[in-house]
Amino acid sequence: MMKKNILKGLLCLTLAIASLPFSSCKDDGYPPITLTSVSSETPSLENNVLEMPLFSEGISFYIAGGNGSYVIENPDTDKIDYRYDGNQLTILPKALGTASLTISDRAGNYMTLQVHVSYPETTYEISKVSGVARGGGLTQDETLDIQHAIVANAFVQAGGKYVFTYTNESHTEGMVTLYADGTGANERHGIFTQTAQDNGDLRIHIELTGGTEYDLTLTYSFNPNTGTKSEMTPERILWQDVTDTYRSSYPELEEAYCLQYIPGETL
Repeated sequence: MMKKNILKGLLCLTLAIASLPFSSCKDDGYPPITLTSVSSETPSLENNVLEMPLFSEGISFYIAGGNGSYVIENPDTDKIDYRYDGNQLTILPKALGTASLTISDRAGNYMTLQVHVSYPETTYEISKVSGVARGGGLTQDETLDIQHAIVANAFVQAGGKYVFTYTNESHTEGMVTLYADGTGANERHGIFTQTAQDNGDLRIHIELTGGTEYDLTLTYSFNPNTGTKSEMTPERILWQDVTDTYRSSYPELEEAYCLQYIPGETL
């Protein structure tokens, strides 16, 4: 009787095991595979999407989760490449476009990262615009009239911005978009070249669609004669020489400048 009970128990146990749902070799006890930032400068990921600029030296992450033994697949080798030293994963841009990179482990866990490679950009948001007019023969009213006209005729007003898109590795030329105000509706497009000056300023030449050309100087302080910097100036300034624009109407005018201020910058 005891022998029959043992056999009956083994049979019930076998049937119970056989009735369990089949599971793969994937261990659900492992946390999902994720990428974590190497430093505070590493961009965060939104929905496993990475935006990265062309010409950069790459962006690095730590791989976490899974069983710790990772396999990396990159089917879009014409757009991106990668380096993995067992500790850090560095993604390298090669060409414009969208690519994917899949990280998996031996337990069946995986994640797919979408990488968008685009030209690098710099945005200069303008917080305020002012005019400077100088001339020994100008009356006070004439000086104020010129200053008001300079502000009113500025290509980019307070709340607007310049967006420079660099199309070469040295960041010296590319495309530019001007947003005249904060609404973003009034856009002007063109191309630009820029040259670093010995005093640290940046000279920017802009050619807008339609033929308008003008020059800007990016500096930490406004002094067109010496270019000296002020340690007390927290913002940067884009300034434009507009003397010729107003001298025909004001013969006594000696110098006139349009100043556009970029907030939040420190030396």
